[in-house]
Amino acid sequence: MPGATSEHATEQTGGPPAQFSRRAVLWAAGGGLASAVVGAVVAEVASRLTSSDQAVRDDRAVEAAKQSAAQQKPPLSVNAYYYDRSDDSGVCLFPVPLTGEQRHRLLDLPRTPTTVTDLAATGDGVDTVWPGDPRHPYRLFTRVRLSVVGQWTGPVFVTQIRARVQRRSAPLSGAYVLEGGQGGGEPLKVGFDLDEPDSIARVVTRKLELGAAYVDGHSLTLSPGEPLTVDVQAQTDRSYCEWVIELDVDLGGERRALTVDDDGRPFRSTSVARHYQERYHAKLTGGWGADGPGPFEFRI
Repeated sequence: MPGATSEHATEQTGGPPAQFSRRAVLWAAGGGLASAVVGAVVAEVASRLTSSDQAVRDDRAVEAAKQSAAQQKPPLSVNAYYYDRSDDSGVCLFPVPLTGEQRHRLLDLPRTPTTVTDLAATGDGVDTVWPGDPRHPYRLFTRVRLSVVGQWTGPVFVTQIRARVQRRSAPLSGAYVLEGGQGGGEPLKVGFDLDEPDSIARVVTRKLELGAAYVDGHSLTLSPGEPLTVDVQAQTDRSYCEWVIELDVDLGGERRALTVDDDGRPFRSTSVARHYQERYHAKLTGGWGADGPGPFEFRI
């Protein structure tokens, strides 16, 4: 009996360890196989990630991301603002007479280079330039500077520049403030005739006449990040105009039209009116003089 008990005990205690050992072997074998498979996969992935093919795919992905980002913004970044030169004869025109406060600011304060500009900002004034051309006595210029930067992934070809009039009415005739300049400066090279039905940018001659289309003789191409400055002057002989600039561009076969304005507002131009309710001029001795109602008159 003791022997049987001992044998039975041996069978009970000897069986399970043998069975556990076989499972351990199987798990170990399976784990080794899995590790080998995972290692092979990792090695293959690493090989592909470092291969020249993957590098090409990465470059293509980066380029595609750049293209996608570029398509979310205009191909050109354009900053446009009114531009006057120190030798210009500036004229600020208003649709109605000056208010008492504006008149006080003008007549009772010293003349400074920013007086007229500040005055225009306080009312509805339009800054213009008087060219002093006796052949066109009612013509005034509005000068605008365009600061352009290419932001496309490739070259941007500017195929046309034009002014599109959004509103037209009679010239402003409430009041004008004249600040005579030396004059005689070099004319700008690009001009718009706002009285034309299709006002494309034209070459400005030395006699201040508009000639051929500007883009016919000038190549305007901007590479990514390349800056360009274009000074244009708009003219009208008979109207008050609110207008914007349009740039026709070619993006390697894709054509677009970009609209440029004065920070969300149209640019404004006017011709000389036949009669004004109030007239003011800058005096050589300093300060400002009032001339009462009447037609436009150049005085210093």
